[in-house]
Amino acid sequence: MKKLLQRFFPERTAFPSARRQCDLVIVSAASDGEWLGIEDMLDSLATYLDCDYEVVVADDATTDGTYERLLDAGCWVVRNPEKLYLFGLDLTLRRAFSEAHRLFDAPVYLKIDPDALVIGNGLPDALARAFAADPRIGLLGAFHVDWNGEARDLSYWAERMSRRRETLGEPLDHALRNGYAIGDGVQGGAYALSRDCLDGIVKRGWMHGGGRYRPGIIKGHQVAEDSLITMLAYAAGFRAEDIGGPGQPFGIWDIGLPMPPEELIRQNRLITHAIKYRDEVSIAQRDFFRDRRRAYRQSAGHP
Repeated sequence: MKKLLQRFFPERTAFPSARRQCDLVIVSAASDGEWLGIEDMLDSLATYLDCDYEVVVADDATTDGTYERLLDAGCWVVRNPEKLYLFGLDLTLRRAFSEAHRLFDAPVYLKIDPDALVIGNGLPDALARAFAADPRIGLLGAFHVDWNGEARDLSYWAERMSRRRETLGEPLDHALRNGYAIGDGVQGGAYALSRDCLDGIVKRGWMHGGGRYRPGIIKGHQVAEDSLITMLAYAAGFRAEDIGGPGQPFGIWDIGLPMPPEELIRQNRLITHAIKYRDEVSIAQRDFFRDRRRAYRQSAGHP
């Protein structure tokens, strides 16, 4: 009888996951004119990340050769069919995170802007320790505390989200029940999602508009992607935690560097933002960090 049952009801074949396992996935977005920053950012990853990592970039229909350079650099690239510009950044990054989740299974997914840099070693361990402090932590970034210890002012985005709340659907309702405050968000220069948090967001369909989640991309009316990813983390049952205050590894700001490059190094900050591409001060800062990477590789015996 057993053999007869097995003939008509064979056991399902247990296929292994097609997602490649790695230690860390870097998620970013690229626009025209940003290759200098992207090139430096990729070089900083290769210099300081002593782990098995992958890079997934959403290309905003670039026409200046960035797309081809990303492919040549070994990145996984998903391309917008048309330019969405800055006001479409949320949709662009949802595309990047969805692709990262589809391709790779990692404990941590680190979003980093093209004008940000990793500036020291030990970042994967620092992120792992921060997530391990509490299983409810699903998102790490500069959250309520700024680089100098002051409270971040999120009132502008609270007002913007309140005006656009009808476009945020069920995720906002879930997030508010889980302790989210409208307008709360990590600073977008760099933040990290845990595997479980990203998995919860993706599996609920929110990355693709499930649950009436339709944040608009109308210029001047869009909600910041860092507010939205924070809301989604809370909606999935997780919470955000600060990792960018005094004594912590993130040293990021939205208007230039938060402090001189030498001070970032002295404070053992491991990732920084923002370094632009054209003014003399930014170019000098890029040269400083590029020279440090070169010296670090030489001291480690790498070319």
